[in-house]
Amino acid sequence: MFTYRITFTGFGANRTVYRDQQVSIRVAHNWDLNEEEGANVLFLVRKEIKKHFSRFSIIAIEKVS
Repeated sequence: MFTYRITFTGFGANRTVYRDQQVSIRVAHNWDLNEEEGANVLFLVRKEIKKHFSRFSIIAIEKVS
């Protein structure tokens, strides 16, 4: 299992901006292995952020372990 820390900006109602929000996820996919695995990680990252914000901008995805 690999852990990724995602930093993003979320956009809420009434033009509220939530800057530098962070979320961590643990997945079995290795970002560094190939493009397909990277796409899988990105899909899961977007899915996790969409639980909290419908509009967002990803700033960074860091592999922690």
